[in-house]
Amino acid sequence: MSENRDETALSQYLSDSFCLVADSHQGSRVRLANSLIKLGAKPGQVRVAGGYHEAKQEVATSFPRVILCDYELGSRSGLDLLQEQREKRPYTRDGIFVLVTANSSQAAVARAAEEDVDTYVLKPYTMEILKRALTIAALQKVFPGEYLTLIEEGKTLLFSGKFSEASKLFAKARELSSKPTLACFYLGQTEVMREAFEDASQTYRVGLSYNKIHYKCLIGLHELLMKRGQHDEAYDIFKRITKTYPANPKRLSTALKLALLTKNYSDIDGYYRIFLHIDDRTEELVRGICAALIVTGKYYLSTEHKSRGLDFLNKAVVSCAGRPRFIRYAIEGLVENKMVDRAKELLGRFPSDLQSGEDFLTSEYLVESGAKGAAQMLHHGRKLIKEGVRNVAIYRTMIEGCLEAGFGDSAIHLYQCAAREWPELRGHFAGRIDPAVLG
Repeated sequence: MSENRDETALSQYLSDSFCLVADSHQGSRVRLANSLIKLGAKPGQVRVAGGYHEAKQEVATSFPRVILCDYELGSRSGLDLLQEQREKRPYTRDGIFVLVTANSSQAAVARAAEEDVDTYVLKPYTMEILKRALTIAALQKVFPGEYLTLIEEGKTLLFSGKFSEASKLFAKARELSSKPTLACFYLGQTEVMREAFEDASQTYRVGLSYNKIHYKCLIGLHELLMKRGQHDEAYDIFKRITKTYPANPKRLSTALKLALLTKNYSDIDGYYRIFLHIDDRTEELVRGICAALIVTGKYYLSTEHKSRGLDFLNKAVVSCAGRPRFIRYAIEGLVENKMVDRAKELLGRFPSDLQSGEDFLTSEYLVESGAKGAAQMLHHGRKLIKEGVRNVAIYRTMIEGCLEAGFGDSAIHLYQCAAREWPELRGHFAGRIDPAVLG
């Protein structure tokens, strides 16, 4: 009797819902869509998508209540689509997101995405397995149980600023589950909002002791460590996230920034390989990878690993796809390390229609300045400045050239001009001039 009641409840739930099946394999799409219809969904309310962007469009336009999504959608992940659904339906609690996984590792990730992924099915699955997974997920939405009910009530209090009352409910929820990771996350969030940072750190770690890859606890701990300036540990936590969860442009951009912040240059090549496999690269990601490659290249050029440094700079120039600023940065790095011939080769990477722009003219000046006498170099630099090409690298090169040629007064004058133009870099320019000369 209970089984019939559950089947009826699932059928009614699906009948009242728009459904989306996202899978890159046509056979799987058709099978899942037909399964939903057999279980009660109306044929006219079941949509299918063969890729991430098509599925994203469906989420934005049809607002599906039920989504069955393959873990892998081309170069993107079903978890990325999950975020799209949460953004489009942020206040809806009765929707179901089902992740279709191919192996136990993907299934573990699905379990760790608690509260976001409602259930998962592991391939190969039967109709009975799919029905059971959907039934349990639907019933949990209608009858969430005391543990989830307490968490939802606690969240309402938390977001209303009633921190003490929220904490009590989350603590009570912890006692009702053998693995109360989600309760730990929200209790940690409450402690962060109360600025009890040590308590929050401990609570997140307790949550992770139940599930070491729990997404929300990892993110919560990472953000807390960043807030407290503990960047090295924050990066270690974020690396756990990037190793466990599929790469996407936003997550990779964050990883690049943290790697540079913590000077983990040896990790950049791995992130570059991930970058190559991402099809829909955002402008932020392209700029981030180019900046990371250049900073890493300059670092290796300053060590005995010159060839490694050159490799990173070459990758940056290729990856920037003609963006002139990054070509200039690479040239600056080469000139600074006395690799003028290598720098000269890169001048040809500037698009022809940008060879009258500031980045190209600055780069050309840096490459040619070493072959000119001090007077000629100074004249060329002043001409560029007069024409509006004002760049830190030009002033720096002119100051150094004047000092080497014994033109002390000219160096001081250039320093004064540069300090007015970039007061925040006053120390940078002054560091190249004898303090006694500056008085």
